[in-house]
Amino acid sequence: MDGFEVYKKYLAIKLHFTSKNQSYDFHKHAGRTKARLDTFTKRRDRYFFHKLSRTYSDTDIINYFISNFVSNTNLWIGDIIGRSGDDNYKSWSKKIEALHYYYEQDIDYILAKITKKITFDDLFTSKDGQHPPILKFVLAKKINFETFLILDDILRFSKRLNKNIGEKVLWPKLCDRMIRYRPFVSYNITKYKMTLKKKIKDM
Repeated sequence: MDGFEVYKKYLAIKLHFTSKNQSYDFHKHAGRTKARLDTFTKRRDRYFFHKLSRTYSDTDIINYFISNFVSNTNLWIGDIIGRSGDDNYKSWSKKIEALHYYYEQDIDYILAKITKKITFDDLFTSKDGQHPPILKFVLAKKINFETFLILDDILRFSKRLNKNIGEKVLWPKLCDRMIRYRPFVSYNITKYKMTLKKKIKDM
């Protein structure tokens, strides 16, 4: 890859995570954009893309951008060049490579919050328009965003939260990011359902 190829992938991932009303889908558009070489050569930050082209392979650069945009959608390429971007990518790769392990750890944490007064369903329920416990866990980084995403795929609680949560800034943004991120996270939902059921049964 050269710098322009990296730029096109950067632009595609950025559009996927930031386009208005999710109008751009990386997979549906096969990562294609209207990026032009003459526009790229006029960019003052093109050096950053050339630098990344010498560091990461074709597949890795896509994951590099995903890992950074999922943690912060308001990014400029200069923000993720160097240690910050590399650390995000390494941390993300570690989680993805051992996704089921981290999921199990997170489920243990979640189930430990159940008491005589707090049921499993309560953890995923907004009361009086407030954030439910499960959302507080992910915002406080007590559980991984990927676990939150998988649990929503299993339990479908986000649609209910869209109706019940009162604030209209933090939750809508996080829900939108989850929807955009989901196609990039590969997992066997049946396996994760069974893990959840077993852990609940063994409580």
